[in-house]
Order: sequence, then C-alpha cells, then structure tokens
Amino acid sequence: MDIKQRHFIRSSEIKEIISQIKKTYSQSFVDKIFPKKSKVERILIEHGDELIAINNKLSLWKKGKIYIPILSLLLEDNLGLKTIVVDMGAIKFVTNGADIMRPGITKIEPSIKKGNIVRIADETHDRILAVGQATFDAREIQKKTSGKVVKNLHTIKDPVWKFAKTFN
Repeated sequence: MDIKQRHFIRSSEIKEIISQIKKTYSQSFVDKIFPKKSKVERILIEHGDELIAINNKLSLWKKGKIYIPILSLLLEDNLGLKTIVVDMGAIKFVTNGADIMRPGITKIEPSIKKGNIVRIADETHDRILAVGQATFDAREIQKKTSGKVVKNLHTIKDPVWKFAKTFN
C-alpha cells in the first residue's frame, strides 16, 4: 500500500468527519469509534482513499464517499452493524473480493435497508469475512433467487486489511 501523507487532524476536522459518518451510521457507532478527546490521524493512500486512525488504532477507510469500518475493528466489536450470513461455499469468493450473490446467503437481518453497510459472516463460526453495502432491502433480497445483492467493500484479503495488521 502506497502512503502519500500522514498527519494528525484538528478537532474541527474531526467534527466534519463525524458529521459525514452520521449520515450512514448510528450515534452509538460514532460514540464507539470516537471516544472523547480522541487523537485522530488521517492517512492518505493511493486512488484518493483515506484511512483514519483513532488513538493509534486503524478504524475507518474512506473509499470514495463511504466510510467503511476496518475489519480488525469489527472483529473486536460488530459496532451495531447488521449481518448477512453466507454459506461455506461462498467464503472463498467473498474473501477474494467478489460481490455477494443471493444463492450464497443463508441468513439476512430483516432490518437491512438498501445502502446499509453490513458485515458479511460465515454460517459455521459467525466470523466476519467482509464489509459490504446492501443493494436491496432485506425483504427484496429474501424474494430474489439469483443475482448480486451486496457490494463487497472490504475483505480479509485486501491491502487495507494487510496494512491494518502491521499498523502501530
């Protein structure tokens, strides 16, 4: 991963980031990610993406306009993200970055709405494999028999995951 720039940001910039995050996530998510008096570092990487480290812990990936929680953070706490469970046959494809197809899904939280950021977990161990964005409401996903239903955003095999494991 090519790091272009790293710097700590002012509280006014933190407030702007929090404001952007609140458009996608709940207040409890924001409270867990940003404890009071947080020390926040912005890491600019290739393709115009950014990584956000909070109190020396890599926490968020700004990919385009979307803030995605880093998988290592989600392994400790699901942060209230809704879950889609995939069968064992889908694991290899999901971890390699493939979007989630309807036939591979075994369980869907009924409160998922189109555009929600969701965690993708395996059916046997409920281990998180990826973070995705729902392209349909849960009800619509249930009715479908084929096709892509979740866009894969971040997996346990992508460069950000590898960088997070070495981040200090």
